[in-house]
Amino acid sequence: MEAQLTPLQQNVLDKYSGLAKALHTLDASIKELNNTKKTNKATPEDVLSEIRELEVKLSLVGTLLKGSVYSYVQQQQQQLKQKAVQNTD
Repeated sequence: MEAQLTPLQQNVLDKYSGLAKALHTLDASIKELNNTKKTNKATPEDVLSEIRELEVKLSLVGTLLKGSVYSYVQQQQQQLKQKAVQNTD
C-alpha cells in the first residue's frame, strides 16, 4: 500500500475515525440509558424520545459517511478519465 495518502483519502479516514468515535459515544449513551433508566423507572415515552435523538445523530453520521464515499468514488472516476485522455494523446 502506498505510504502517502491523498487529501481525499485522509479526509475519508478522518470521517471513519469520527464515525467510530460517534459509535463509541452512542454505545456509552445506550449503556448509560440502560443503567439509569432501570433505577428511575422511565416511561416508554422517555425512552422513545431519547432513542429518536440518537437516531437523528446516527442519521447525520451516516449522511456524512455516504457523502465522503461518494466524493471518493467521483474523484477516482475523474482520475481514471484523465488517465484515459492522457493515454490517447
